Amino acid sequence: MKSVFCTQSKLHPLLIDAVERIKKRINDLSDVKALSIDPKLCEIYRNLNKEELFIFNEFYQAKGFRKIHLEVAKLGNSFQILHCVFFPDPCYELPIFGIDLVLTSNNISAAIVDLSPVCERMPHLLTSQMESLHVPKFKEPRILPDWGNIFSPYVCFIRPVDSHEDKLFLSLMDQYLSILLSLVGSVVIDETSSLETRSRFEYQKSYCSKQKLNDKTRVILSKFFGSSWTEEYINKILFAC
Repeated sequence: MKSVFCTQSKLHPLLIDAVERIKKRINDLSDVKALSIDPKLCEIYRNLNKEELFIFNEFYQAKGFRKIHLEVAKLGNSFQILHCVFFPDPCYELPIFGIDLVLTSNNISAAIVDLSPVCERMPHLLTSQMESLHVPKFKEPRILPDWGNIFSPYVCFIRPVDSHEDKLFLSLMDQYLSILLSLVGSVVIDETSSLETRSRFEYQKSYCSKQKLNDKTRVILSKFFGSSWTEEYINKILFAC
């Protein structure tokens, strides 16, 4: 991720580590290519009351995935965010991979990772692999928001208490990605017009709609860019479907 790596000195090493792990997984995909977006939305800068906000966005497409979005944001010296979602091609019986890391004052205040379902019943192959995972017993699990029913029973939402738990979480994230990539070549692939494909796309739409209920993102962006720009960014960049 060229733009992010050019600003390594400004980002927390943990965030850089997470980005590098995700980028490696993206590069391991078949037929991966970058998706072009408005250059004004690739690198976004804004200053307000001597606070600097920057946001970097990258989008990819690959076999099995209609869109992969990787976003890194930094507000001043105390607030950093990593947001990444792998949206599967609805023809593929694949879950949605999502991760968010929120750092405040150089510590992770929130970390969530999941392989979220896009059908009423998660595929047996996915379920068996998730159940075989060794998930560490983090000391401070967090409560999902009211709209958190979009997540799977295997979602991990925590506040790491030290650098050891930071590393454990990144390792767990990597395992989730490993499971996802292992499924690409083995899951059912349906026709575009099939009921299964349409149903999975509806689940993706529901996932995006529920994610838009996250007011914390909206409040921060509105502070710098106003409500109109923020709504467009959320609807067209973060959770377009």
